[in-house]
Amino acid sequence: MSKLTDDERRDLADILASPELNHPRVHADREVGQQLADFFRRDMPDVDEVVIGRVFLRAAVTMTQLGDAGMPVDQIANIFTLSALDLTALELARES
Repeated sequence: MSKLTDDERRDLADILASPELNHPRVHADREVGQQLADFFRRDMPDVDEVVIGRVFLRAAVTMTQLGDAGMPVDQIANIFTLSALDLTALELARES
């Protein structure tokens, strides 16, 4: 059974089929993306890489939407940081 939803599978297939993905300017982005993926594989070995990929995909879509709406990058970063705090609050409380 796939860990990807049908929508995620479709979205990723669309991205892979995109002519923009094969544009030369994307090559450097792809290399950095692979390095980031490798970093998270090493840094979070207890987390399934497909789960990390799903989170990255949703985060990328959200960041793009917020940026397209005119939100500054630092505000987007703050929102994601506060979201991370919210998601980890119970764990942080247990350690206190």
